[in-house]
Amino acid sequence: MIHGIKRLFEEITKKEVRTQIQLKEGITNENYLINDAYVLRLPKKDHDETINYKLEDEVYKKIEPLKISEKLVYFDSNKGIKVSKFVHNTRFYVSTPSDAQIRDVAKLLKKIHGSNIKVSKDYEIIKKLTYYKKYVDSAAFLDQRYEKLIINEFNKLDEKEEYCLCHNDLVKHNLLFKFNGLVLIDWEYASMNSPLFDLASFISENNLSKDQEITFLKQYYGYKFTNLKMKKVDAYARMLDILFYYRSLHYYKKRGDKIYYDISLEKFEHIKESMMTHKNYYKL
Repeated sequence: MIHGIKRLFEEITKKEVRTQIQLKEGITNENYLINDAYVLRLPKKDHDETINYKLEDEVYKKIEPLKISEKLVYFDSNKGIKVSKFVHNTRFYVSTPSDAQIRDVAKLLKKIHGSNIKVSKDYEIIKKLTYYKKYVDSAAFLDQRYEKLIINEFNKLDEKEEYCLCHNDLVKHNLLFKFNGLVLIDWEYASMNSPLFDLASFISENNLSKDQEITFLKQYYGYKFTNLKMKKVDAYARMLDILFYYRSLHYYKKRGDKIYYDISLEKFEHIKESMMTHKNYYKL
């Protein structure tokens, strides 16, 4: 594998490989830091089949003027192989983002959502949910009364939403904080979607407290922030917990990596809490 990575990088870039280190971050791809200057991304053989690399290529080209992401050197839109410039002098948060980092994420998302960039595909959350769930053992299915309720609640909200470009994968390792802002990397799930998806994704994927959620949404919405907007974001978060619960179980069954099992447990805890507090659930 070491020699294969070296050969591939040199064929793509015509640059000699002096050093290469496999990076720990990322669970759907293998990433290698080359010469402390480039990152080579190789999708795993059993990568997420819902990812569209031609769409990702389209997204990268359209967001380039915004200067908000890593700089691409090479992109294979058929295989998903990517070479990008390594972003130096960045950091992840250790356990939870600071208020300053939360505000930086809100500002960046507002910039993306307000950019008026259009791409050729929607996210299609229900289609993805159906796909992932198809490969999960029925014994692991959630309470179907609750699941149906949340999906119906989501559909009613989503049909009224105006779609925009969204990143759709705001996990910790895609957020690179610099002293003067933020770089958002890995756009493989990006598409047209409701901005509520990104807001809910950041809150849910990073386990923000209620106070942090309010700080985040107040920064994003400004004077337009209301409790109704927060309730809409929370409704999306409940839907995302269901989606990512089934996605993680799908990949745990497919790959056996413990990280997917851990994610499913985390999402299940969110869902249990929602089932206890969602008043409408008991009216079924």
